Amino acid sequence: MRFTPLIPDKDKPTGKEHIELAESRKAGHDIGPVTLGDEHLFVRKGLRTYCIAYSDAEKIFRRVRRLHANICCGDGDIEVEYLVIQADGREIMEVTLPDKKAAKMLFEELKQTAPSLDTTAPARQTEDEEEAS
Repeated sequence: MRFTPLIPDKDKPTGKEHIELAESRKAGHDIGPVTLGDEHLFVRKGLRTYCIAYSDAEKIFRRVRRLHANICCGDGDIEVEYLVIQADGREIMEVTLPDKKAAKMLFEELKQTAPSLDTTAPARQTEDEEEAS
């Protein structure tokens, strides 16, 4: 398995680092496409596995979006849960999570694994603030 760093400036792991990442990934806890390792967070997306050290991430938070859906018996909204990873002052990845229960489990375990990591979502911008920026 190859690991791709989420931060583009980071070098790809080689040799001993790669073996350590593979062992950490294997020992970690899987929740949907995300694996929580001892020192790294792993994300499976397509055929790649991305990794980021908890110390490199500025924020990892949960985002919920409402999507309008046309269902056979009428209209409705579906809530989709996302894991958002922020580093270097920008959002570097948004990962779709399976459901609300998985998202809650993921963040409870993330807070235990990396207690110093900021998991609070940024304040929402109103339409007036978005137009001003």
